[in-house]
Amino acid sequence: MAILKNIHLNDRKKQNLINVLTAIVFVLLFLFYTNLRWTSESPAFDKPKRTADTRAYLRISGEAFFSTEFWANARPPMFPLLLKISNTNVVKVTTFQTIFSILSWGILALVMSLFLKGFLRFVAFGLFLAISLDRHIAGWDVVLLTESLSLSLLALFLSCWLLLLKSWSWGKVAMLGLLAFFWAFTRDTNGWLLLMISSMILLSVFFFRVRKRYLSIAMIFAVIFSLGNLSADKGQRWVFPFQNVLAQRILTDQEAISFFVDCGMPITPELLNLAGGFANSGERAFYQEPALEPYRIWRRKDGKSCFMHWLLSQPVSNLRAPWVDFERLLIFEDVSTFFPQRYEPVLPWYMERALFPQDAILWIWGLTTIGAIVAVWKKAWKTNPAWVMFISLYLLIYPHLLIVWHGDVPGTHRHALTVGVQFVLGLWLFGLLVLNTIIVRFRVRGI
Repeated sequence: MAILKNIHLNDRKKQNLINVLTAIVFVLLFLFYTNLRWTSESPAFDKPKRTADTRAYLRISGEAFFSTEFWANARPPMFPLLLKISNTNVVKVTTFQTIFSILSWGILALVMSLFLKGFLRFVAFGLFLAISLDRHIAGWDVVLLTESLSLSLLALFLSCWLLLLKSWSWGKVAMLGLLAFFWAFTRDTNGWLLLMISSMILLSVFFFRVRKRYLSIAMIFAVIFSLGNLSADKGQRWVFPFQNVLAQRILTDQEAISFFVDCGMPITPELLNLAGGFANSGERAFYQEPALEPYRIWRRKDGKSCFMHWLLSQPVSNLRAPWVDFERLLIFEDVSTFFPQRYEPVLPWYMERALFPQDAILWIWGLTTIGAIVAVWKKAWKTNPAWVMFISLYLLIYPHLLIVWHGDVPGTHRHALTVGVQFVLGLWLFGLLVLNTIIVRFRVRGI
C-alpha cells in the first residue's frame, strides 16, 4: 500500500514538474513573441496609416458618448470610442492596439493549447502566436481603422467560447456576451456572424441534442445582432454600400432594374446615368441631385427591404456570385498597401506563405470543409469540444463571404479580412485536432 502511495506521489510530482516547465517555456515564447511584435510595430506608432474612413471615425469620436449620434452613426461606435478615450492621440491608439492584440492572441494561443495532448500543446501555442505575427493580422495595429480591434476581439471571443465549451459557467456566458457585443459594434459584418452562429446553435439543439442551456447563448447573440442592426439602420450605415451595389450591379443589369421597378424604385435618366459608378459619383448625385429626390424617398422607405428581396429572388446566381473572387478575397495579396512605410513585417515571405496559404485555396477549403462535415457526422465534439470551433469556423466561411460580397463593391478584399483569418485558423486547428486524435488513440492502445 505504501509503495502505491509513493508511486502516486511521484506521479504527482512529475506532473507538477511538467506543468512548471511548460509554463516556463510558454512564458519565454510569449516574451520572445512580444518583443518581435513591439520591435516591428513601435516605429510606426506616431505615424499610423490613415484612410478616407479614418476621417469618419474621428468625426464620430467627437460626438457625446450618450448621444444617438455616437451609437448610431455612419460607422460602428467601438473604434470611435477608442479614439474618444485616447483623446484622438494616435500614439496612444496604436500603442493600445498593439498591446491589446498581443494579449488577445497570446490568450487564444494558450487556450488552444489546453485542448491538445503532449507536444502538440507547445506546437499549438507557438503556431497561433506565429499566425498573429503575419502582416494580415499584426500590420493593422498601426492603421487607424477597425481591423486591429476587430481581430483582437475575435481572438478573445474564440478563447472565451472555447473555455465555455470546456466547462460551462454563467460567468463565462456573461463574458462571451460582453465580448460579442464589443465585436459586433466594431464591424457590422461581425453582427451577421453572430446571427449565423445563433442559427447553428439552434440547429445543434434540435438535431444533435446539444444541451438546451446553449439556447441562452443563441438568444444573446440574436439580441446583439438586433441592436447592431438597429444602430446601422438609425445611422444609415447601409446606404453608402447599397448605392455602390446599386450603381455597379443593379443599374447595369436590365433584369435587376425590372425587379426594382416592380418594387417601386423610380427609374429616371438621372439615376440611370449613375450606372457603373459608385455611391459618391457625379459629385455625390445620389445624395444631392434634386432630380433624385423621389429615389431618396423610396430608398428611405423601401430600399433595404427591396434589396433583401432581390437577393432572395435569385438564390442560385447570388450564391454563386462570390465564387469568382473566392481565392482573391481570402488571399488578400495587396494587404501591405494599407500599412505605413515604417511598418516592417516580422515574418519572411516563405513563412507567411506557409502560415497563410496562397496556392490551391479552393482545394484546401473544399477538402477541409469535407472534414468539417465528417466531423459533424461523427459528432467529433464528444471526444474534444474544440471540434465545435473548427466546424463553426469552416462552415461559416462561405456564408460570411456572401455577406461581404453582396454588402459592398469596392474594398471587398479588406472587408473579407476576417474570412481569410477564419480560413487560416480553422485550417491549422483542423490539422492539430487530427494529430491529437491520432495521439490519443495510440495512447489508448498502448503504442
